[in-house]
Amino acid sequence: MSDAEKRDHLKLIRQQTTLAKFGELALRSDDLDEILTEACRLVGEALGTDLAKVMELQEDGETLLVRAGVGWKPGVVGVVRLKATDDTSQGIALKTGEPVISPDIKTETRFRYPAFLTEHGVKAAANVLIIGGQNKPPFGVLQVDSREPRRFNDDTDFLRSYANLLAAAVDRLRALGEVRNREARLRLALEAGALGSWDLDLASGAATRTPRYDQIFGYTGPPPSWGYGIFLDQILPEDREHVTAAFGRAVDARTEWHFECRIRRASDGEIRWIEARGRPDGARSDAGPAHLVGIVADITERKHAEGALRRANEMLEARVIERTHALTEANERLQAEGEERERVEEVLRQSQKMEAVGQLTGGLAHDFNNLLTGITGSLELMRIRAAQGRTAEFGRYIETAMGSANRAAALIHRLLAFSRRQTLDPKPTAPNGLVGGMADLFRRTVGPGIRVETSLADEPWPTLCDPHQLESALLNLVINARDAMPDGGHLLIETANTVLLDRRGAPRDWPPQDVPPGEYVALSVVDTGTGMAPDVIARAFDPFFTTKPLGQGTGLGLSMIHGFVQQSGGHVRLRSEKGQGTTVTIYLPRHFGTVDDEAPVDAAFNPPATARAVVLVVEDEPDVRMIILEVLSDLGYMVLEATDGRSGLHILESGVRIDLLLTDVGLPGGMNGRQLADAARQRRPGLSVLFVTGYAEAAVVGNGQMEQGMQVMTKPFAVEALAARVQNMIGGQLAEVVPGRVAQSGSGLVFSTS
Repeated sequence: MSDAEKRDHLKLIRQQTTLAKFGELALRSDDLDEILTEACRLVGEALGTDLAKVMELQEDGETLLVRAGVGWKPGVVGVVRLKATDDTSQGIALKTGEPVISPDIKTETRFRYPAFLTEHGVKAAANVLIIGGQNKPPFGVLQVDSREPRRFNDDTDFLRSYANLLAAAVDRLRALGEVRNREARLRLALEAGALGSWDLDLASGAATRTPRYDQIFGYTGPPPSWGYGIFLDQILPEDREHVTAAFGRAVDARTEWHFECRIRRASDGEIRWIEARGRPDGARSDAGPAHLVGIVADITERKHAEGALRRANEMLEARVIERTHALTEANERLQAEGEERERVEEVLRQSQKMEAVGQLTGGLAHDFNNLLTGITGSLELMRIRAAQGRTAEFGRYIETAMGSANRAAALIHRLLAFSRRQTLDPKPTAPNGLVGGMADLFRRTVGPGIRVETSLADEPWPTLCDPHQLESALLNLVINARDAMPDGGHLLIETANTVLLDRRGAPRDWPPQDVPPGEYVALSVVDTGTGMAPDVIARAFDPFFTTKPLGQGTGLGLSMIHGFVQQSGGHVRLRSEKGQGTTVTIYLPRHFGTVDDEAPVDAAFNPPATARAVVLVVEDEPDVRMIILEVLSDLGYMVLEATDGRSGLHILESGVRIDLLLTDVGLPGGMNGRQLADAARQRRPGLSVLFVTGYAEAAVVGNGQMEQGMQVMTKPFAVEALAARVQNMIGGQLAEVVPGRVAQSGSGLVFSTS
């Protein structure tokens, strides 16, 4: 689910919660002012504003009184009155019954607004009608105000539902108020004793009644006789049983009776509700009561009001349930749509991954077939020429095979860089020194038709990276810039210190979400070339994607740069417009250490050792092991060999002299090269270790840096580079010439004296 969908989902839940809270309050409270004020507060919380008010329509039908509100200064609520005219937003809301929105009062031309709104900093307002009850005028207008311009586009349905719920609550309270007023008047009449009093003599059957009693029961004139039986005859049959039961309990227990029932009025047959209260009085000789004395009241209007209140409550509950159900269904639909969208996006991602894998394998097959053809073809011709005795041509074939092999190695390095699994040799690097040292190379690479300029920061921060890979990345970018300027142009290479903060106030596409804030060293290559279209920019870092003609580019240059920079903890930003040139910026994290000056190592063969140092070679690949042994033997070193980690450890534990451990990283037998080196250091502290590996395994470098006396070389390597690295690490340590031999034991190869 995207961030926007999550926000919409949370907003819907907040609105649903607000409706539920207000519905509970409307059912619980009988205080209209409390309900109106709380309604303003809740709608403000739901919409993220602290200003809201309810304006009640007065009896003249055109004046609105600010009856309740939140966020207003004293002198507004209960005081301010506004006219509901056609040039006001509240007037149009009353007239049309539709929500009226003013997204920016400052630029509003349809309506005029009172000064107290601007004094409170109101810049936008939403007006919603609060309807009245059946056959009643509207109660007024709910106005939600904002201190910032706001369109309220997604809030009108919620506001309309909220206002309708508020209208139902107001109608309920009006009905309740009417009921209470009637009850108060009824109690006053009953206390005065002037309403429907009667007295029945149980011994003689004589009865006395007040005129009000006769009016309630519909007697236009006094009946010839009246008694308990006539009273029961006027009660509806379905109510008669509980009336006789109430009388019976009162007579037997000499307690008060109280009941409500329906009667059929004698004058017109209309059914009316009555409430009767009374108690037995006096005593007869048989210990029974002498009189039944009571009062009766017509409560038909109260019953109607209670019915109206009950219906209003039921309607309010139904509306709350209906709206809650609708919001729940909407929430479930949003969740289902989000899950479906995530599923489709996952399918799309898998499809894109498969497409990328197809591009990768197809490109690799094409390039390696060409390179293998150059290697195998040259070797085949050498075999044929050797059989013919024409060895003079070997040099040309050897150069062809070596060239293809070197290109294959470069392609492998680019693939490892793209996959972020190449072996890096990170060192504190000064960006100005690196760029300055390559300036002449840049100029020779682009030719005289392109003007090359460098702009270097005054005091650039150092960065921790592999300087050789950074040089390769910059050279790749310069070559791309040259190809984008066939008619010449201007090329700028610059360095700068950059601080990336959080995303607030930043451009929409920068920095990316996965780039942590911090201090970075920025190296930029800027050209005035042809530029790129948006669709090309979107695929620029894809492997094997190139806009160059067939055979003029592998499509791995930018992907290699992207992989190297990300592996170094940085990021690459590409900006370009068609016809306006391109800027590629490499951001590498600032390093807080110092930069050490290192003397360059001569890659040529050093003279053979005059005395014999001892090198232990641990390599499971026979061909690679043979080449290493040959090179070191030619240099005059005593060489011990082992095929796995445990065999190498056996030699290390034998006590034989070893000046350098040269080991592969991925070894069979349950012990890799790094584990072997750690075990060797425990037994021989300070032992020099040279790792050789085809890719960067996490077990080799640990936290990204070699320990003192440990170095790493990446396969494939030139034999000259291997020789130079070994002699540099041994550092002139010479072994005593000890006559001996290399013997093989069951657990590995060990050196023994003869």
